[in-house]
Amino acid sequence: MYSHIQPLITEDHNNIYRQRYQELSDILFNLLDTPVKSTHHIGGTSHFNYPTEPILDILVGVNNLHDITSLDEKRLNYEGFYRLHHPYKKKVVMAQFNNLIELKQVTRLHIIQKDSKLYNDYLQTNFSLSKKSPLVTTFGQAKQSASTTAINIRDYENKKQQLFDNFIKHLSDGLKDTDL
Repeated sequence: MYSHIQPLITEDHNNIYRQRYQELSDILFNLLDTPVKSTHHIGGTSHFNYPTEPILDILVGVNNLHDITSLDEKRLNYEGFYRLHHPYKKKVVMAQFNNLIELKQVTRLHIIQKDSKLYNDYLQTNFSLSKKSPLVTTFGQAKQSASTTAINIRDYENKKQQLFDNFIKHLSDGLKDTDL
């Protein structure tokens, strides 16, 4: 897997990410016997309110995580998605890469049980980050700092997860914009 943090981007002049999201959403809903019940374009490429990696993040809702069988994984493999085997809690993450040599992630599917706390946290976080506010500015600065201070991609992903965890706690506790 690509071991460096990809350079952060701040805009998408040609709406490539929105177009790619729509194409992939259609593919996900049209898989044979698909367990997919919803898709949402999430993350920085959905709004560009802060610098972000050039990775399309898609929240995929299923009725039950057990619905993602080995057959569904194989169908997603045919579409160029491969399961990332990390200690994720209550979600499955699959990635699409630029090629199978460099292994830069270009798309991530965050597959989560619909109507779970985690699924709703993703939606609430994305909604909050899609609005311009001092909190979003603070989040963007913290994300940029994580990208420049991380020693490798794993460290960056861990720092980013901590940032999201703090953001979710911030939202649920109703803290001020500067308390992130």
